[in-house]
Amino acid sequence: MTPEACRALFVFGSRAADLAVVQGPLSGQAGAGGQIEPLCEWLDLPRLIVLDANRLEPCRLPELPEDAVGLLLEGVRDAHEGVRLATNLEALLRLPVVGVLDAMPELRAALSRVPADERVPIALLRQLGDRLMRWWRPGKILELAARRPLPSPTSSWLPGGFSRQCRLTVAIAYDDAFHCYFPDTFDLLELQGASVIDFSPLRDEHLPPQADVLVFGCGCPDKYARLLSENHCMIAALRSHVCAGRRIYAEGGGVAYLCREIEVRAGEFRRMAGILPAVARRLREPLPAVPAEVRLARPTWLGPVGTLLRGYTIPHWQFLPHGENVARENDSTLEGTVLGDFQVVGSPLHLHFAANPCYFKHLFHPERNHADDVERAAIRLR
Repeated sequence: MTPEACRALFVFGSRAADLAVVQGPLSGQAGAGGQIEPLCEWLDLPRLIVLDANRLEPCRLPELPEDAVGLLLEGVRDAHEGVRLATNLEALLRLPVVGVLDAMPELRAALSRVPADERVPIALLRQLGDRLMRWWRPGKILELAARRPLPSPTSSWLPGGFSRQCRLTVAIAYDDAFHCYFPDTFDLLELQGASVIDFSPLRDEHLPPQADVLVFGCGCPDKYARLLSENHCMIAALRSHVCAGRRIYAEGGGVAYLCREIEVRAGEFRRMAGILPAVARRLREPLPAVPAEVRLARPTWLGPVGTLLRGYTIPHWQFLPHGENVARENDSTLEGTVLGDFQVVGSPLHLHFAANPCYFKHLFHPERNHADDVERAAIRLR
């Protein structure tokens, strides 16, 4: 992603918010993906430092970036310690403390039990907000944020410059089973003239009319496998969509839903949409997200053979060829490959279309189809 594209997406995506926050690790800290320093430079962000009170050493000031503008203390034992630390740090570091969070072990334990690919329950978020509101300075936070207004972005960063692309309707699967997406991709689609509509594979009986591309993000379809498998109208609509020559893109849990079957627990399977010839199994101990790249072994609407896809792999799922003895043949997996054919792309990666103009371009102008693709799709679904 270029700095100009980053600034434009940030401004557009946060246009309705009073305050936007960019979160990330400093250099040298563990974590997948890039560091926060380039984003701070590209967006000219004021840096608010979160300090863990348990890591502060007696008679020794913490090492902070030179351009830090404020502090947020977390993990203090009680209100007395919070006031003492805030007073001393403000005097010694000459930085305002904009908020204090106490240790709250019960709430932290509840938050740690929420799976990484699931949304945090609203009740827990409200509890967290209530604890922060005991001692915080929202006016000071807004004052710090307003010191560096971002310039208005130009539209030259858009793929194709100022011109809009052809008409396109993108239908997004969004409900409790599918909800992990890069939202700025949909902002960019709308900026380019596309219609973005959401639908629910759990509740809806049909797809949005005239949907050109269906997008299934990651999530937890295994938890809703019975409802998904019993929604026969939606499965029939998906098959009709493919047989009509239209496209599908899926990642992670979305790929699992498109498979023939999904394992809901050891040795127990549920039939899914049957679009992809594979069986999906959720890993019991998911690995952390890591940057990865995959080359297309067959032509798809994302590009010809050899096209390099770069994104993040979040290895929560294992995909096995349909027909294998999935209870035993753990070596016969489809991990690291792109499932599907020209029309249906099931990616092991989470692709950030807004940050990759070539991927984004193919949403509007897919690689040329082969004459027998639709016929092959129809045969596969029989």
